Amino acid sequence: MKKIVALLLALTMSMALVACGGGDGSSAAGGSEASGSGSSAAAGGEDSGIVIGWLQKNQTNNFEVKINEGGEALLEKYKAEGVISEYYLFDGAGDAATQVTQAQDLINLGVDAAIIQPAETEASAPAVDLLVEAGIPVIEVNAQTSNIDLCTAYVGSNDVEAGEIMGNFILEVCGETGGYAHLQGATGNSAAMQRTEGVHNVMDAASGWKMLDEQDANWQGDKASTFTSDWINLYGDELKAIICDNDDMAVASKVACTEAGRSDIVVIGVDAIESALEMVASGEGDATVFQDGNGQGAGAVEAAVAAAQGKEVEKYTWIPFVLVTSENISEYYEG
Repeated sequence: MKKIVALLLALTMSMALVACGGGDGSSAAGGSEASGSGSSAAAGGEDSGIVIGWLQKNQTNNFEVKINEGGEALLEKYKAEGVISEYYLFDGAGDAATQVTQAQDLINLGVDAAIIQPAETEASAPAVDLLVEAGIPVIEVNAQTSNIDLCTAYVGSNDVEAGEIMGNFILEVCGETGGYAHLQGATGNSAAMQRTEGVHNVMDAASGWKMLDEQDANWQGDKASTFTSDWINLYGDELKAIICDNDDMAVASKVACTEAGRSDIVVIGVDAIESALEMVASGEGDATVFQDGNGQGAGAVEAAVAAAQGKEVEKYTWIPFVLVTSENISEYYEG
């Protein structure tokens, strides 16, 4: 009966639901459209009746896509095996207000557990409030809201560690003195704030180093490229390194450095996306910090299903970062 009610509610939503059985599983950016719903169990298997909802941060960012893919593959597997009967994916398009609206949609759909990749630490918190108040266990993945304590579990990596890895790499490669700039992710995002904390933990303690500038580039390569060009013109040879909170920004920053004739500027980012790994492998890039997005997505789904089944779930699951340079690139990129 629960499944029938959920499906009828889904059909009355303002945005049409798209079935995932054989579809591409994508939903409209910025809308409250759900995708990935399906009700069939594996042949010969039993329909568990478990419904999982996922408020994805977005479906376009290179690293977020890795998280999505890792989780969606496991959702499909669980559905085929009859472990779950349905799942719904919502594209938040990086907007916290949209996620709050979509949280209510998940409640209306009658999900048994919800996953959220928060767009912002504070502004996405009301989405968690709504879900928890409705009695739905919530799993946060990759980034945290300010009310993380209300959640059943968190799956991700220690972003302070990522910032510290980047800072230590700069000191090791560039020496004891120099000037650096820092490209931040979205200021209100927990990953950006924690990576900034890690960068400052290392660089502030290095007496021979000076931070020339620090800017919010909102994870975006085009903004990173503009800031990089401006810094090169403003600081000249004083600028020795640029630390980036993600690889979309790092790749764009390194390209801007090369185009300006400053291939000597050391650039590092986080996520180990394909373009960053390719640059490290070719010698054009300096380094990246591997974050296991697929593992985070799959881990979040595992926790959500366990919570829906009433099982005890570990509060925090930490997936380590790894520095990737020319020395170990072959472990992460086949080329």
